[in-house]
Amino acid sequence: MLWLSIVIDNACTQIWAAWGSGAHVTSLRVSPAVYDAVAAARSGEVARDYPLMLLGLPLIADPRVATYEPVAG
Repeated sequence: MLWLSIVIDNACTQIWAAWGSGAHVTSLRVSPAVYDAVAAARSGEVARDYPLMLLGLPLIADPRVATYEPVAG
């Protein structure tokens, strides 16, 4: 089972740290498992070809990212 609450909490931490260092966050890289879980939860948006977003940022599936360690980019 994938716990999206952990993913979201970790993403918030990464985003906050990026902002603290003066970075402009434009996307969120996540593992393919997280991307698929968000896509399943938002199947209507996917069906309408809307970009998949989390926390107001476009999601990018990246196999180099651990499931519970999203990376703000």
